[in-house]
Amino acid sequence: MWLSGQHKRPAEYSEGQTGTVTIGGDKLAVLLDSERRGVEVYGPAGYRWTPKAGERVLVIQGKGEIPAVVGTRQGDYVPEKVAIRSDSLDLQAEVMIQGVPLDTYIMMLIASMLGGGGAG
Repeated sequence: MWLSGQHKRPAEYSEGQTGTVTIGGDKLAVLLDSERRGVEVYGPAGYRWTPKAGERVLVIQGKGEIPAVVGTRQGDYVPEKVAIRSDSLDLQAEVMIQGVPLDTYIMMLIASMLGGGGAG
C-alpha cells in the first residue's frame, strides 16, 4: 500500500508531552516517543528539584532547543530533596517540621540537648 512506505517525521517542537524519567539526577533522561538524554529541568528562580527515575513529568521543547522538564503532576508526590536559594526568604506562613510547629520543635530540640524529656 502506498501509505505503508510513508514514515512520520518527528516534530521539530511541540507544545508539551508527558514522559517517564528513566535516569534521574544531573544526567536526566526521559522516555517520550523515544528516550531523550541530557534533558534540562526548569523551575522558579532559586528553586532546585531533580526528578528521580520512574516519575511522570511534563516536557516541552522549543524549535531547535533541548527538551526541558517543567514540572510533575501535583498530588501526593513529595520530592526527596528541594533546595531554595535566595539572598532573603520571607515566609508568611506557619512553619511545620514533620507536623510539629517550628517553635515547639525548637523547644523539643533544646530540651533534648539539655537532657530533658521534651517540651511541655
